[in-house]
Amino acid sequence: MISESYSTKEIEIDLQKYWLVLKRRWYVIAFVCGLSTALAVAAASQKKLLYKAEAKLLFESSDQVSSLVGLEGGSSEIKALSNRDDPLDTQVEVFESIPIARQVVEKLQLEDSSGELLEPDAFLASLDVDAIPGTDVLRVSYTSLDPAAAASVVNTTMDVFVQNNVQVNRSAAVAAQDFISAQLPASESEVSAAESALGRFKEANGIVNLDEETQNTVGEISSLNNLMTQLRAQLAETTVQKSEIQQKLNLTPQEAYEVGLVSEAPGVQDVLQDLQSVQSQIATERTRYDEVHPEIVNLRSQELALSALLQSRIGLVLGAEQFTLPLDDLQSGELESTLISDFLRLDVEQAGLQERFEELLNAQSAQQTRAQVLPGLERQQRELERRVNAAQTTYETLLSNFQQARVLENQNVGNARVVSPALVPQDSIAISDKTYFLAGGFVGLLLGIAVAFLSDFLDRSVKTVREAQALYGYSLLGVIPACKAQRGSKDRNLNTPQILVREQQTVPVLEAYQALQSNMKFSYFDRPLQTIAVTSAVASEGKSTVAANLALTFAQLGHLVLLIDANMREPIQHHVWDISQMQGLSDFVAGQVSMKDVIVEKDHNLHVLPAGSVPPNPLAILESKPMLSLLEVCKRSYDYIIIDTPSLLGLADTLTVGRLSDGLLMVMKPGMANVDKIKATRSMLTQSHQQVLGLVANQIDIKDKDDHYFYHSQEYVVDQDKRKSQDALTTDRENAISNGRR
Repeated sequence: MISESYSTKEIEIDLQKYWLVLKRRWYVIAFVCGLSTALAVAAASQKKLLYKAEAKLLFESSDQVSSLVGLEGGSSEIKALSNRDDPLDTQVEVFESIPIARQVVEKLQLEDSSGELLEPDAFLASLDVDAIPGTDVLRVSYTSLDPAAAASVVNTTMDVFVQNNVQVNRSAAVAAQDFISAQLPASESEVSAAESALGRFKEANGIVNLDEETQNTVGEISSLNNLMTQLRAQLAETTVQKSEIQQKLNLTPQEAYEVGLVSEAPGVQDVLQDLQSVQSQIATERTRYDEVHPEIVNLRSQELALSALLQSRIGLVLGAEQFTLPLDDLQSGELESTLISDFLRLDVEQAGLQERFEELLNAQSAQQTRAQVLPGLERQQRELERRVNAAQTTYETLLSNFQQARVLENQNVGNARVVSPALVPQDSIAISDKTYFLAGGFVGLLLGIAVAFLSDFLDRSVKTVREAQALYGYSLLGVIPACKAQRGSKDRNLNTPQILVREQQTVPVLEAYQALQSNMKFSYFDRPLQTIAVTSAVASEGKSTVAANLALTFAQLGHLVLLIDANMREPIQHHVWDISQMQGLSDFVAGQVSMKDVIVEKDHNLHVLPAGSVPPNPLAILESKPMLSLLEVCKRSYDYIIIDTPSLLGLADTLTVGRLSDGLLMVMKPGMANVDKIKATRSMLTQSHQQVLGLVANQIDIKDKDDHYFYHSQEYVVDQDKRKSQDALTTDRENAISNGRR
C-alpha cells in the first residue's frame, strides 16, 4: 500500500510539472495552433471538387523466361526476391515509371493549364497505385477535376501497362536466347582454362594421387619415429656402458687407444722392464748411499738413457714425439686390455649410432616438411576441381537453355489482365470545411504542445521553487508571493527594492515574511541566530528586497534590528530607505567616521548602516579587523543584524561576510538562475564550508505555481497595543547603542 501511494504521488507530480509547462508556454501553443488553423481555413477556401476513378488489375506467375537465364525476376513474373518482400511492389514501381506515364499522356493528349503536354511527374502525382493486401491484385486510381477524364486515364494506363508487359515478355525470350548465345563461347573457354590450370598444377607439384601420398607420408613419418626411438634406446645403452668402463680406466678414448698400442709393442715393453729394474736398484741403493755416490750416479745415468730410449720407441709406435701417460699405464694386464678393447668398441658403436640417428632425423624432417605442404596442395587442387565442375555445369546449363529458348522465342505470354475496369465516378472526394478546420486545429495543438515543451526544455533556467530546492538541497524557509507593488510603480525606479511589509494591500507578503522569520527561529532554536547574511546565486533575484523587508519584519515584531548594506560594489539600501550614501560602512572601517555617524535610525526598532563610499577593494574592507569589531559591538546592542551582500557567483565578498555571520540566507527567484549557476553556487558554498540557513523563494505567483508552501489570510491589522508596550524596552536599547557608538 505504501509503494502504491508513492507511485500515485510521483504520477501526480509529473502531471503537475507538465501542466505548468503548458501554462508557462500557453502563448506559444496558442500562436502555433492559431497559425495552423488559419492555414487550414485558407486551404479549405481554395479547394476544388475532385473525382477519383478506380480499377483493378490481376497478376499471374510466369517464370519460363527467367528460368532460361537463371535469374529470378528476370522478366515480369510475380515472384519476390526474399520472403520479406512483396512481389507486387515491383509492379507498382513499373506502373509509376516515366515511360508508362509518357505513353499515356501522349495517347490521351493530356494538357496542363498552359496548354502544353502534361509532364510525367505531374501526371504521376495524381495517379495512385497500391497492392490489395493478401491478393495479387493492384488497385489503380486517378484523381482529376473531370470525372470522365479520370476514368479514361485509368483504363488507358492499364492498357498501356498490359501491352508493355506482353512486349517485355516477348523481348525477354529473344534476349534470353541472345544472352545464352553470347555466353556459350566464353563458358566453353572457361571450362578449357579450368581443366588446363588443374593439369599444370598437378604437373608442377608432382601430384598423382594426393590422398594416397598423404597416407604414405603419414606412414613413413610413423616408421621413422619408431626407428628413432629404437636408436635412441641403443645409443643410451651404449653411452652408459662406455661411461662405466671409462670411469674404471680413467682414460679418454684417445688415451685408451694409445695404451693399447704401446702394450702390444715388444720393444717398448722390454725397455720398460729394464727401466723399472734400474729404478728399483736406485731405490735400494739410496738406502745405503747418498745421491753423489758413484753407484747412484751410474744408476741415474742408466735411468736417463732407458727413459730416452722408451720415449723414442713409443714415438715410433704412436707416430708422436711426446707421450704424457704415466709409466704405470704403459703396462696393462689381461683384464685392463679387455676393458680397453671393450671401451674402444663401444666408442665406435656410439659414433655409428649417432650418425644413423642424425640420418633418420633428416629423413623425418623432410617427410614432415612434405606433410605440411600437402594440406595446402589439397586445398588448391579442390579449388581448381570446383572451378572445373562449376564451369562444366554452367556450360551444360547454358547449352540446355539455349535449346529451350528457341522454343519460347515465338510465344506471346503476359502475366497481367484487367479484372475490373474504371467507371466514371459520380461523387467528388473533396474534404469538408469542418474537417479542414478540425484537422488544422488538432495539428496546430499538437505542434504547439511540442514547440512549448521543446522551448521549455531548451530553457535551462529554474522555473519552480521545487526545482530550486532540489538543486540547492537546502530547507525552504519561506515563499514570498508576488504583488503589484513588486511588479512596478509610477513614482519609483522599477529596479529599486520596495518596502512591502508596511503596506496594507500587501498582506500576503507581510504574512510570508513573518512566516520566514518564524521558520528561521524554529529551525535554529538550539543555537543563537543573530547575524544573518542575505545573498543569492545571481543578481536580480531580490536579495536586497528580502533583506530590507525581513529586517523591518523583525523590527515590527519588537526586535531591535540593524540592517547593514555590505554590497559595496552596487549598494542599494540607501535608495530603499532614502538616506545618504556619503558616509557608511566603508568609511567607518577606514577609520574616517565613528559608528554613531554612519548608523541611521530609519524606523521603529530599525537602524540602517549604508555601504558608504565605494572602495577600490571591497574585499579588503570586509576582511578587516574593524569589520569584525563592528559586528561584535553590534551583537551586544541589537537583537538581529541583517546583512545585504552581493550575489555569490564571480565574487568572494559574500563568502567573507558569511564566515563573520551566523549563517547565509539564500534567495532565489524563478527564471533568473539556470541549473549550471545554481550547481556552481552550491559547490562554492560547500567548498568554503558556509553555514547556510535555508532557501527563500521570492516573487512567486500563487496562481501559476504548484509550490503552495505558504498560507496567507485576507486581512491583517497591526497590533498597536503590542507596539506601545515595547516602546520602553526599545528606548533602553537605543541608549545602549548610543553608548556603543561613542
